[in-house]
Amino acid sequence: MNRLDQLGGLFWLVISIIVCVESIRAHIGSFKNPGPGFLPLCAGVALGVFAIILLTTSILKKRVEGKITNPFKGVNWGKAILLLIPLFAYTIFLSWLGYLISTFGLMLFLFIIIEKSRLWIEIMIALITVSASYIVFYRWLGIQLPRGIFGF
Repeated sequence: MNRLDQLGGLFWLVISIIVCVESIRAHIGSFKNPGPGFLPLCAGVALGVFAIILLTTSILKKRVEGKITNPFKGVNWGKAILLLIPLFAYTIFLSWLGYLISTFGLMLFLFIIIEKSRLWIEIMIALITVSASYIVFYRWLGIQLPRGIFGF
């Protein structure tokens, strides 16, 4: 596995260099006025950093002998499916119910499944999460969010 990590790290390092070179060709711009190559350059640099971390750890790591274990062994599939169902329902009901109601329902369900503490605490955390995201995205950034059947 050590050799595969090294090859993978080299592959992603080459890809990151190509992305960075092409993004510089596409004109980076500045922080105040970013060009079309600004975001790909940031992504290429981040990819390069992770590739270098993978390369150095795979080179410095001692080779571990033994068989490869199954990464899916011990996964609680019931809980995984229970988390996927509300995400699919969220995408279906988002435009109909609106952002505030759909996101509050999703957050509340996820907090109930994951945290399992007092219901009023989970309701407050879901309310704070939805309110904060609404303020950031709708008020500050001016992103239009689905209004839904109630108009809010």
